Amino acid sequence: MKVLVLPVNIASDISHKVRSLRSIGIDARGFTTAPSEIQSSDEITVFPFNKGGRLIKGLRQVFAYGAIRKMIEWADILHWVSDANIFASGRYKNILSQSDKPGVVQWIGSDIRIPEIDRKLNPYYQNAADEGYEYRFESLARSKTTLRFFSDLGFYPLEFIGMGHYIDHDLFPKRFRTWQSVVVADFEPSFPSKENKRPIIVHSPSAPVAKGTRHVLATIENLKEKYDLDFVLVENTQRDKALDIMRGCDIYVDQLILGAHGYAAVEAMAFGKPVVCYINSEIGKDYPDDLPLINANPDDIEKKLELLIRDATFRHETGKKSREYVEKYHDDKKIAHDLVDIYKEVIDLRAQGKPTR
Repeated sequence: MKVLVLPVNIASDISHKVRSLRSIGIDARGFTTAPSEIQSSDEITVFPFNKGGRLIKGLRQVFAYGAIRKMIEWADILHWVSDANIFASGRYKNILSQSDKPGVVQWIGSDIRIPEIDRKLNPYYQNAADEGYEYRFESLARSKTTLRFFSDLGFYPLEFIGMGHYIDHDLFPKRFRTWQSVVVADFEPSFPSKENKRPIIVHSPSAPVAKGTRHVLATIENLKEKYDLDFVLVENTQRDKALDIMRGCDIYVDQLILGAHGYAAVEAMAFGKPVVCYINSEIGKDYPDDLPLINANPDDIEKKLELLIRDATFRHETGKKSREYVEKYHDDKKIAHDLVDIYKEVIDLRAQGKPTR
């Protein structure tokens, strides 16, 4: 089986998947069009569409068009990560439409998030939308366009927890559950010490409004008046260095707004860290009962952090549960085997002429 994973390497996901699939004997390739220092691009091809002047960009896109077409022709199945924006018009969109390949599509968040839904479920999202929210392009119309595009291609959704309520079940009555994956072997656990009296708290605001960073910063200032602690804000940092900082912390604060955890929380849990993150009550019903995240929102973040700051044993034990959770649900090799079973089913469905709906 020849698998092509493309085109947005969010949180190094394409790189992780290609490595994991190859490790279990699958002929996998990947490419991304948006390289970044905060992502790993190990074992995947990079097509930086938008770097350089006008002439250079034009030449890059001409080269990329031919190379991408060949890669798609090579594959038995396509695994698409994120929306279709890089192929939103012209000949790039036609590459997918004309390939007639079986495929799966994995949405991450803002690519299909529907503000009208989140405003009803999540008051913190509504507040963020009025405070300079970074993903203002989110809309019902945009989500519908993206869903329709992949439905017309005959792709099947790979559904993360927290994404299902954006997916039109009439367009996609058949969906497959999947999990954010990390290469577990890359994350040697470093559990918080039971003896540490001065905990290190880390927060990485990739999108400060969407992450609730102002609430984190205000809370830390209050807590510093009462407790002995260190705080590290990780911004615009190369991936290796950011992971080193995460590895050395005692508490990791993910996000307080969006209502579901992302890749950073999984990476921190893989290191054996207690993670503070807002899980919306409706989305929370879909998570396993053994999810070890400390659920916190802008209203109670100070109280939740105090519990961890005061109790080093609690930090240590929560960190151990975090690592166990990642090994159980997010292990790259387990997910790679699950993906192969899904790929086989999708290829068979396409061979039988069965549409997604």
